[in-house]
Amino acid sequence: MATKRIDWNFKGYKKEAHFFLCGAFESFVFLQVFLKTIKECPKMLKGNVVIDSVFGSPTCVWNGGRALADVYYNKKQLQNIHDTYANLGIKVRFIFTNPFLNEHDLYDRYCNLVMNIFQDLSPEVVVNSPLLEGYLRSNYPTASFISSTTKRLRSSEAQLKEFNHDYKYICLDYDYNYNYDFLDSIPQNERDRVEILINSTCPKGCSTRVLHQAFSAKRQLEYNGDDDCESEEFYRDCPKIKRIMQSSTSQDDTTNDIHFETNYIFPQDMDNYLDKGYSHFKIQGRELAVSQILAEFMPYLIRPDFYPIAISLINSK
Repeated sequence: MATKRIDWNFKGYKKEAHFFLCGAFESFVFLQVFLKTIKECPKMLKGNVVIDSVFGSPTCVWNGGRALADVYYNKKQLQNIHDTYANLGIKVRFIFTNPFLNEHDLYDRYCNLVMNIFQDLSPEVVVNSPLLEGYLRSNYPTASFISSTTKRLRSSEAQLKEFNHDYKYICLDYDYNYNYDFLDSIPQNERDRVEILINSTCPKGCSTRVLHQAFSAKRQLEYNGDDDCESEEFYRDCPKIKRIMQSSTSQDDTTNDIHFETNYIFPQDMDNYLDKGYSHFKIQGRELAVSQILAEFMPYLIRPDFYPIAISLINSK
């Protein structure tokens, strides 16, 4: 069976598609240039693309999903990031999804400094820990909250229960991306609260995703990165890592098979979701190099005739 490929000539969507972009802090310099260029030349965007917000985190114990060891900003730098996004009219959301926090961690001075600086922008906060969520709701009334895909809710019943809570968005576990029976079961009036992570390259039903996320969260509490992970269970058993290792030793060209048996949604297929009433989409990759982040953005966001200009931004970061 032929492997499906990205349609790089795809020009736009039938209805408005709202995107949440990775790298708000991790790749701030690049995102600043990228967003300013688009603001100056809005024709770069595919038809009906709306860039809604940017997401990420500086290095801090509340961060989850990815361990960050070298994305620290001082107070003056944080204020500059705040002012940049405010001037661009882009919302900011924090990935504060570490599930292993204790009560002492809630009072971390740096994490609270970050929230205080951005409080006037009504930040969005992606949450996993009920402990941290309760603390933030009590102390930062301007914030709104998003249920994280890192909760790894495996049953449709558990996923649907998230709509009973006061979340601005519910980011679905991406194993539901192609579960059309489940997507059709979500009430029409709730679909505007759904966020779909569209560019995951994890295998469907990955058995090691929770272990990987737990490893990253624990490493964040130790202010360490994702190095020295080869002995970890998730690394040994991860289907994606095994596939990459196999392709690196194979003489066959498997570089175009990266989306095989994953939950990746191709840009040319997104009208199917828009027609169902789903219009909010998350592009992950905040741990990636700038060139890789741009490669994730381009097929979803940039008109084909502007690809050369977008690529030139790499040299301006």
